[in-house]
Amino acid sequence: MKKNIVKTFSLVFVITAISKCLGLLRDIVFAKYYGTGYVSDAFFAATRIPTQLVDIILSSAIVSTFVPIFNQILQKDGREKANHFANNFVNIVALISSAIAILGILFAPQVVHLLAGGFDAETFNLTVELIRITFPMIIFTAIAYSLVGLLQSYGEFNIPAAISAVSNLVIIIFLVLFREKFGIHGLAACMLFAWFLQVAIQIPFAKKFGYPFHLKVNLKDENIKNVFLLAIPVFISTAVLPINNLVSTRIASGMGDNALSAMEYAYKLYVVISGIFTYAIGNIIFPEMSRASADNDKKEYQEIILKALRMMCYVLIPLSIGIMIYRQDIVSVIYERGEFDALSTLRTSSILMYFAFGIIGAGIVEIMNKAFYAKQDTKSPLIAGVIMVVLNVVLCLIFSKIIGVEGLALATSLTALANAITLIVMANRKEKMIDRTFLLTIAKMIGASLVMGLVVVLLNNWLVGVLSFKIVRMGIGAVIGVVTYYALTYLLNVDEIKILGRRN
Repeated sequence: MKKNIVKTFSLVFVITAISKCLGLLRDIVFAKYYGTGYVSDAFFAATRIPTQLVDIILSSAIVSTFVPIFNQILQKDGREKANHFANNFVNIVALISSAIAILGILFAPQVVHLLAGGFDAETFNLTVELIRITFPMIIFTAIAYSLVGLLQSYGEFNIPAAISAVSNLVIIIFLVLFREKFGIHGLAACMLFAWFLQVAIQIPFAKKFGYPFHLKVNLKDENIKNVFLLAIPVFISTAVLPINNLVSTRIASGMGDNALSAMEYAYKLYVVISGIFTYAIGNIIFPEMSRASADNDKKEYQEIILKALRMMCYVLIPLSIGIMIYRQDIVSVIYERGEFDALSTLRTSSILMYFAFGIIGAGIVEIMNKAFYAKQDTKSPLIAGVIMVVLNVVLCLIFSKIIGVEGLALATSLTALANAITLIVMANRKEKMIDRTFLLTIAKMIGASLVMGLVVVLLNNWLVGVLSFKIVRMGIGAVIGVVTYYALTYLLNVDEIKILGRRN
């Protein structure tokens, strides 16, 4: 990985961390006022369904097919033609997403019945009311994703990383100052406005790179045809996680006892903790892989993928173990206040443990999907995606019967791990990237992480009888854990130590 990529990653990592922390603060404030009651169940369903639908239908095409083709045009034909292609693409995406939003509003009861039909009458009716407010988020989400792809292709990563910080801040302000006056319906409208802001913030920066903003649609453009031809199989392959989430939502809605709220709090916490690193490195390397592929630079393409995988594993393996160890303390410190009581903490932390198990799988999938799409290979992820959707449904049905809502989290994690292994095997057959050295390095990371986990568990068991402050115990455990892991991987000569030590 080039030094400038490492430097860019460091800044984007910080900005992403701030954004994720504000997202976590948003969830903390929401949990304080709404806890795990029927209102939170309805709100989570009303916001999750539209965002997951746009992930399934549109974001895959935007992120996975627009960026490679845009970079290809940029490299071969220059900025002007690339920008006109991007403008045409955004207009088409806006029209498609508007049609979906209108249908979602008109058929809101049917959508809720299909995707969250296990709710009782009161929760069901509130969900229908809220989803009619939130469904237009699809429009702004689709346009925001498109502009993010454009800016990242031009090497601008800071603004895309920062836009969610602004929207999260707006929602926090609403919860603190206007919640009592406008209620949960006002919060749904605020979510819609927050997504509009993510589009508005990016417009001046897109103009800076010559984006034309013409209201024209040209369906005969060959590049647009290529996008949609590539997007057809991508819809399935990159829809694994959102489809899995919708399946979990549907099953959890019929479990009662506010199971959906507990699962959503755990999932959001898991995304915040793991996503800071995963999304930062994933968004940075994708344009780099696309350019390397467009230049037919096979060596650089493979080098970017391998170093991204190693770095992802180096951070996420010990992180997942740390979350499992401190799951209850983490949930208690972050959420337990107001309407979010000790029972909510117990259930949410139990679900979080199973989500943590799949962190490394989700991180690897993020890298490998982008590796395939950078080469405009949609067939391999398609095959893996179909298998994983079926696997997830089967696992959800099996484990939800055995261990309840926790089984849904376990099914999600197992599916992510299976997806990661499948994609790596497929890629290795074509590129021959994975060798004994790579596998030995990952084994060293796993071994060091397990030893670190043992040290932290023993330390925490001793500290429980000495310190009553959970956050202090976690802080001490985190420091000792990081030092232990760093020392062990240094002694084992893991190369990622050197990469993390670079400053430029």
